[in-house]
Amino acid sequence: MTTDKLFFFPPPIVALLLIGAARSLDQIASWICLVPASSGGIVWVAAGLGLAASAAFQFHAIKTTALPMGTPTQLVTLGAYLWTRNPMYLGIVTALLGLAVMMGTLPYWLVPPVFFLIINGIHIPYEEAQLEAAFGPRYVRYKNAVQRWL
Repeated sequence: MTTDKLFFFPPPIVALLLIGAARSLDQIASWICLVPASSGGIVWVAAGLGLAASAAFQFHAIKTTALPMGTPTQLVTLGAYLWTRNPMYLGIVTALLGLAVMMGTLPYWLVPPVFFLIINGIHIPYEEAQLEAAFGPRYVRYKNAVQRWL
C-alpha cells in the first residue's frame, strides 16, 4: 500500500469512523463507565470544533488546500499556527475528548488516543514531508520554531 492510499479517509472521516465504532461497541456490550457522563464535555467539543474550523478557514482565506492529500500552495503560519503546527488535528482531538467526557464509557475514551496515534504516526509525517518539499528551508524554520501539537 502506498502512502497516498493511506489518505483514502481524511482525518475528519477517521474521527467519525472511530466515533461510529465506539457507538457500536457501546451499544452491543455493557461497558464500565470510566467517569460519570457529564454535559461539561460540550465545552470541549465546541472549543475543539471551533479551533479546527478557524484553522480550516485560514486555509480557505488564502486559497490553499486543507486536504492532507492536496498540494499546498502557501504555508500557513498565523493564528493558531503560531503555537501549534496542527490546530485542525488538535481541535479534533479536543472535541473527541469532550465527547468522551459526555459519554463516559470506555469505547469513547479509546477514540482520542487511537485518533492521535493514527494522525501522529501516518498523516502528519506525510504532510510534513510534503510541506518540506514544497517550502524547503522556510518550512524547516517554522517546524523548528513551533511544536507539532502543543
